[in-house]
Amino acid sequence: MRRLAITAAAIALLAGGTAASADDVKQVPYPEVKVQLPEQYKPDAAFAKLQKSFSDAVAGKNAQALFALIGPTFVWLQQDEIADEFDFGGDALQNFKVLFGFRVAGKHVDGGVKDGPYWDDLATSAANTKFQRVSDTLVCGPMTAILMDQDVFDQARQKIGADDSTEWYFTLGDTTVTASPGSGATVGKVGPVALPLLDEYPQAREGSTQPPAITHLKVLLPSGKGGWIPVSAALLLNPDRLCYAMTASGDWKIAEFNQSQ
Repeated sequence: MRRLAITAAAIALLAGGTAASADDVKQVPYPEVKVQLPEQYKPDAAFAKLQKSFSDAVAGKNAQALFALIGPTFVWLQQDEIADEFDFGGDALQNFKVLFGFRVAGKHVDGGVKDGPYWDDLATSAANTKFQRVSDTLVCGPMTAILMDQDVFDQARQKIGADDSTEWYFTLGDTTVTASPGSGATVGKVGPVALPLLDEYPQAREGSTQPPAITHLKVLLPSGKGGWIPVSAALLLNPDRLCYAMTASGDWKIAEFNQSQ
């Protein structure tokens, strides 16, 4: 299995990743891509308990505590379809362990995965605070937005020469865009829209082995101008998502992982 993609929540952590360069897209005007924001799920006490247990297990790299949080019907999806790597003959824990690099696919003993386990990816999910209810029994995070018009989005991508490697973020409400990270003249103001990423701030220091905690994103406005927004003001449009379900006993468990690509 390939290494999991870094998702939106990772930007608020030290997980880093390589941002799309300004050279990757044409900085020209494009159609405004409006989005519909979902209602944010407000965790109940039982869900908050799960999140604390999840966070503590990941922070301490306590595999046994983590495995106790996996639901009995855990499923691994890729773009809303059963992932090719999903083992129908394996149980929930087997699939979770393979997904997050605790063991090699087809093996029933832990270890042997390059760079595994993927604690950084688990930390990204554990740090997420924005969830949405996707069904009566399932809550997922980070939350995502719905494109108001797919055709407009396709036109915008074509206009700026975006490809599948271009990351898009959606703003969580009315957002001011500035000429510099956190300061400078106002470049523009946007409502809930999807915007292509140009850069991140701060950049990693040369020779540093620890990626910086990203605080601002440079995005391309529909006007064709680039500007900066706080990382807290936006989420990745197409993130990897971890989902949770309540068991018959009233406890929340990790029930699904939906890989974005």
